[in-house]
Amino acid sequence: MKRAVRTNLTFLLAFIIVLTGCSQSNQSPNVTPTAEGSKPSPAAGAEKIKLRMTTWSSASSLEMQQSVLDKYMKEHPNVSITFESVPNQYSEKLLSQFAIGDAPDIIMVGDSQVPLFAKNGGLADLTALSKGANGINKNDFYEDVLKFGMYQDKLYAMPKDWTNMAVIYNKKLFDEAKLPYPEAGWTWEQMYETAKKLTKRDGNKAIQWGLKLPGADQRRVHPLVFAYSNGIVSPDGQAYEGYMNSKDMVKAMQLFNDAYHKDKITPSSSDTDSFKGIDLFASGKVAMELNGRWPIENYLINPDLKFGTVPLPAGPKGGGNVIFYGGWGIYEKSKNKDAAWDVIKYMSSKGGAETFGDFAFVGYKPVAEAKGQPTDPNFKAFMDDMKNIKIVPEFIDPDYPKTGQPPFKQVLEKLLLSGTVDIQKTLDEAAAEATANKRKNK
Repeated sequence: MKRAVRTNLTFLLAFIIVLTGCSQSNQSPNVTPTAEGSKPSPAAGAEKIKLRMTTWSSASSLEMQQSVLDKYMKEHPNVSITFESVPNQYSEKLLSQFAIGDAPDIIMVGDSQVPLFAKNGGLADLTALSKGANGINKNDFYEDVLKFGMYQDKLYAMPKDWTNMAVIYNKKLFDEAKLPYPEAGWTWEQMYETAKKLTKRDGNKAIQWGLKLPGADQRRVHPLVFAYSNGIVSPDGQAYEGYMNSKDMVKAMQLFNDAYHKDKITPSSSDTDSFKGIDLFASGKVAMELNGRWPIENYLINPDLKFGTVPLPAGPKGGGNVIFYGGWGIYEKSKNKDAAWDVIKYMSSKGGAETFGDFAFVGYKPVAEAKGQPTDPNFKAFMDDMKNIKIVPEFIDPDYPKTGQPPFKQVLEKLLLSGTVDIQKTLDEAAAEATANKRKNK
């Protein structure tokens, strides 16, 4: 998860959302497959198994993951794991390693990297391992999270931690405006009208905004896209025409544009620049924000902030949400797939979830439930809206960073800059460019 900027380093380490995969195993007789939580001992005289593991994490995030690995190695003294941190150009380095046939055994993967690495032959298919003698009980994992480790009906990753999005609202600002708190089942139009009532001005200058929209952050814009349309790319990932430039997309982008320019209910980029280094929501400048779990622990320790959470609003197409997650996969050419699988199974189940679950949503149900993940009033809105998580373009079109992403980014940037953009024309041009890019990458 390398996503939104975290409020502090503690959250960064917690929300690197990860999923891991591994493939058909090579026999590794020195590691005895065991159920989660047991402590196997190596056979007498067994040769030590050496594994390499890579991550983009650094500093405290790296330390947290290292602590889990240290615990695993203490319980499995015949296994040695070397942790390699690559904080910059992570995907590029791994793709190069795949090409030359020399990559670490265990690979940390962010959500969009699952299809990218699987397509490029970097990740092993873990389907057989997940069903084998040292497999998992899929009922122990949230299905809506587990499915994001799949590509073309094969399982390539196991979930570590994740978050979707919710609306976080400032109770004090609602109380001052004498407005009821939002409830599940509301709509984008209702949220928009509420935001208008919560926006305050001093002359032509806004001193409080009703809502903070995500700007040109494509992943965070997609709940709006899904609420109004069938997405910007066809379900098979092949067509952008008729999706990115559909009439429904025009409606979604019109609401986005109006929020910034017509009604000015959300801070512009210049507004946020003027408050650089200040959390607009925590400081009471914004009444509602669309966000993941990332900031909530910080909000909880702020004595001046009383907040609530509610599921994202629905649109004409129903509810729409997105997921951010991270985890670990196994290199397709690893010579120690069984051993690597045992490590990632441990980290995605009780062994790792008990640590990661203190600061993140985990995919492993027994730990999630023990930590109150589905019932905590601050987190329940996220859990209740899991059913509305949709597949973002990166999972449908592995070439999205080269095909649809650049033109759609240009659409958002144009809409942020001007309130007089011809939205249909802009989307038509973007869809045509994405289509041309798709042809180039076939």
